[in-house]
Amino acid sequence: MFVDPALSQTFNYFIAIEVNVSDISVVNQLRSLLNYVQFPYMISNTIEIDSANLTTVCSPNGTGYQCKCEDQLAWSYNTCLTYTSCGNDYNNYSCGCINGLPPDGESCGYIQPTIPPSPPSSATPTPTPSSPTTENSTEANSTTLSPPPSSPTPTPSSPTTENSTEANSTIPPPTPSSATPTPSPTTTEISTETTTPPTTSSAVTPKFQVEMSFKILDTFTTDLLDPTSVKYIKFKDDIQNALTANYQYLPGFLSVIVTGFRAGSVITDFVVNTNNVSDAAIVAANTQIVKDLKIKDYIIDPNSFQALINGTEPFSITPSPVLSGNVMQMNCSPPDAMSVQSVTWKFNNSPLPNSGRYTIINQPPTLVVLNVKTDDSGVYSCVVTDNILTYTHQQVITIQPQPPIINLPLSQIYVRCGNQNIPMKCCVTYSTPGTLQINWLDNSGNQLPSSSDVMLSINERCITYTLPVTQQNCANKKFTCQVMNGKINMTAVAQLNFLAAGALLTCNDPLYGNGTDGSVAVVGCPQNFEGNLTATCINKQWQVADNCVLSVIKQIATESENLTALMVPGIATQLANAVQSNRQQIQDSPATVSAVVNILNKIAEVSKNVTEDVIQNVLETVNILVSPNTTKTWSTLNNNNENKNTSARLLGSMETISGSLAQDYISINKENLNLQKTLFSRNFSTDLNSSHILIPDTGSPNVTAITTIVFTTMNIVLPARNSTETANTTNNTNVINGIVMLVKSDTIVKNVSISFNKQNTSLGNPQCVFWNFTLFGEAGGWDSSGCTVLDDKNDSITCSCNHLTSFSILMSPFIPEAIRILLDFITYIGVSISLLSLVLCLIIEAFVWTVVTKNSTAYMRHVSIVNIAVSLLMADIWFMVGAGISDIGHSTPVGSCTAATFFTHFFYLALFFWMLISALLLLYRMVMVFSDMSKCAMMSIAFTVGYGAPLIIAVITIAVTAPQHGYFRQDSACWLNWAQTKALLAFVIPALTIVAINLLILIVVLVKILMRGVGENRQPEEKNALVVVARCVVILTPLFGLTWGFGIGTMVAPESVGFHVVFAVLNSFQGLFILIFGTLLDSRVRAAIVGRFSFVHTLSGRTRTSSGGASSSSRFSRFRRERRNAYNVSDVAASSQSGASESFINI
Repeated sequence: MFVDPALSQTFNYFIAIEVNVSDISVVNQLRSLLNYVQFPYMISNTIEIDSANLTTVCSPNGTGYQCKCEDQLAWSYNTCLTYTSCGNDYNNYSCGCINGLPPDGESCGYIQPTIPPSPPSSATPTPTPSSPTTENSTEANSTTLSPPPSSPTPTPSSPTTENSTEANSTIPPPTPSSATPTPSPTTTEISTETTTPPTTSSAVTPKFQVEMSFKILDTFTTDLLDPTSVKYIKFKDDIQNALTANYQYLPGFLSVIVTGFRAGSVITDFVVNTNNVSDAAIVAANTQIVKDLKIKDYIIDPNSFQALINGTEPFSITPSPVLSGNVMQMNCSPPDAMSVQSVTWKFNNSPLPNSGRYTIINQPPTLVVLNVKTDDSGVYSCVVTDNILTYTHQQVITIQPQPPIINLPLSQIYVRCGNQNIPMKCCVTYSTPGTLQINWLDNSGNQLPSSSDVMLSINERCITYTLPVTQQNCANKKFTCQVMNGKINMTAVAQLNFLAAGALLTCNDPLYGNGTDGSVAVVGCPQNFEGNLTATCINKQWQVADNCVLSVIKQIATESENLTALMVPGIATQLANAVQSNRQQIQDSPATVSAVVNILNKIAEVSKNVTEDVIQNVLETVNILVSPNTTKTWSTLNNNNENKNTSARLLGSMETISGSLAQDYISINKENLNLQKTLFSRNFSTDLNSSHILIPDTGSPNVTAITTIVFTTMNIVLPARNSTETANTTNNTNVINGIVMLVKSDTIVKNVSISFNKQNTSLGNPQCVFWNFTLFGEAGGWDSSGCTVLDDKNDSITCSCNHLTSFSILMSPFIPEAIRILLDFITYIGVSISLLSLVLCLIIEAFVWTVVTKNSTAYMRHVSIVNIAVSLLMADIWFMVGAGISDIGHSTPVGSCTAATFFTHFFYLALFFWMLISALLLLYRMVMVFSDMSKCAMMSIAFTVGYGAPLIIAVITIAVTAPQHGYFRQDSACWLNWAQTKALLAFVIPALTIVAINLLILIVVLVKILMRGVGENRQPEEKNALVVVARCVVILTPLFGLTWGFGIGTMVAPESVGFHVVFAVLNSFQGLFILIFGTLLDSRVRAAIVGRFSFVHTLSGRTRTSSGGASSSSRFSRFRRERRNAYNVSDVAASSQSGASESFINI
């Protein structure tokens, strides 16, 4: 393209360039390059290559040269006569090879001959000349080839001029008959007519062109090379008539043409054009041809007939187009009547092996190539042989690189109208860079300037257009990211919606932007994913639908859309490798897991004889899909109406594949499943991974195949819904409490017994169930029809069913539904009262704090009570949070349930450790009477033990059990797991240990006090310690120790209603007990409360002091003196013995 500045006009120039290359290695490189380069090829914005063709290859041959044409090209008729043909493809119209190098630079052209008329009969009538036709072609590559006229110069009629606009047009010549050829100009074609009209089929393209030959036992002479010689004409006419007379009855016959003679006796070459081929019919016709020609003194070797079929029907190729990395399947189409004996496939004329990446099938003739690359582009040939026929077809196959993947981080967003700059980014991932062009276009198609163009990696590039926004240009806008690479032109559209200045924003997120109720935002996927994240603003939150599929899985899914049985091994291998290499990304992506299940369904649909290699790859894939790491992903899929049948489709595909195994004996073990296939007669019994299956008698003596697949983690994949539920309600108490066993047999089995080990022995009410795919609108569910519980002993359950399918057991808590409702009522009412009581306790403590904490002992006593109340308050809050997010009977959210479990565990432990601090304080004051630890030291020890020890235990617990997916109870409440990892012991052991330690401290204190009471004078406060200890024994131990003692009882005897009721009551009302016995029963606390609201506090205090004996001030002075001279038992400023004793309550 050239722009003339003077004229302001644009001119388009078309330039043809001929390149001559003498280095054969360069020729091979050019041939390979042209096989996959797509035209037009952009060099710049103003220059492009429209097409490039490799036409002719000339190579030395002795003292001269041979020039061969590339596929679908040929030398003209005159050139073939001038230089003579060097191959066997000379057919009177063209040839593919000549013995010479044309000096004028002539090269091969495109030839597409139509079917010529049949030769005349043996009597040669006087030709009637037709009018010459002058043809002017408007196409550069159009070639018209004309042989010499068939008679001396005919009398022409008026000429007719024809303007042709069809490329590659060719006018076929008639059969020559004159002795001296006179070539005519290439623009003029002269045809002759005989008295017998020729048989033509110029409008019909034959399906098969059968190149045949036979041997005449005669001496070959050179005049048989001259089409104008008498002998040549006689031989051709006699043989042509015999061939036509016998082959015309072949099915699908169109025409037969004698093409020439060769030495070796006299070998006759001819072509049969037909739409069908029958080797039996050809053999019969050949026999008659031998007889007919024998009458005319031609001795034919009956065993010399050979037939080569040049197929014209293209290969059937799957997929289309073939992309790099695909599994390519090619089928060639020989005649149906051929009895295929051998099949050979060639690539660039080199035979391909039936091994490695290549699989060759004889019937139908098929080639399967695994993991194709662009280097696999080239000429593929199929050669099929039977008794007398050889079918061949070759075709150029181009393997295209994977198309670029466009990712728009912002596909559709809402932004506020105002002065700001909005970056619009377009990222492209590609396999072959080529001349990759990335541009942002506005809604009118105008190119926008890029503010940045960054290569993020070797195969990822991002450009950014920065959109300036002002108050005046807030109309909604569309932008298009255009990606061009050769002939590839891909686009992706980004929508920018502006919100009015006064719009009420209900949703706000850094990724999805701003929005009002009902707004829909669409953003791009993370790197290596395709699709989008669609967020809808609902109830002030962005509800996100993840439609991002891992790119490598998306490619395999696209490839498997036209999956065939022959492609299954390659697809299964690709899928297993992709899933294994991207394990974590797939397990965390619901859309990718769903896509993998779809591929497995395709494999199951087309597989008839599944080999061990295929089932190995399938099981490797499924093993990763059912890993415990996918718990959250399957929960998302099962709760999504669009994908809730994904788990059922996975199980269904495994049932289908297990019934198509080719081998009789297979045993495959994986981490989360194992497969066994065997044969049995009449009865069958075996142990399978914590289960047992028994088929007592099939009633048939025939050998029967049985396949079993045991899934140890299918409880996280399949939901626990059963047939008793409705579409809108689910029974959340059911849990899959055993392995899932798939049993498949090739005969009907009406009696099967299966034993399951329970995964959680604390559950009861077992049901023997099978997966019914027809429930819940084809989403599937568990059904107990035809299955009964035979035995329920300790850790196992035995089921009996009258059919085979996928089995498991559903269980629920032992407690009857009526009792469970009562326990829930007690729990929620009690916890609510407990929370209010703990809040009130903390308010009271804050209200009287300065009055009741005037010495270190009282101070530490109240510090302990406050932290016990805070710990229980926080534990109850997190308990309520966990109850709100857990979904008993279904998989719970991992992140939120983990947090709830951790903090509930931590604060319950803190409760017990502060109880231990109280006991240690009592022990310290009663035993270490000569020690006086500072308040700061006591506080440091108290908080280190009270919160540090629980934190260490809680962190260790989650670190050890979370990687095993056994931290909290799957399909149950958000609390420490017991069935799988026994994580609950991390709470039970410390709690019961502290209870035991407190009891020992109690005993030590009692003994110490009793020993002091023998022959010693006691201080009045020391005698009151018995009251404090007694109150600890009566209140604290039952309150905390017995509560969780009954909790252990619910684990040991889960069927006991009494344990559950007592535990629920004590656990729910702990806060109320702390308020009453820890705060309100303390007379000094009551007095402080009254004093705060009494205006006569001083008067009433003086009156109480007088009635008690010595004044408060004198008694306080005496205690201070004794503390300096001896030791301090209690540093409380008490006015009576009652006050002294109350200072130790609930330490």
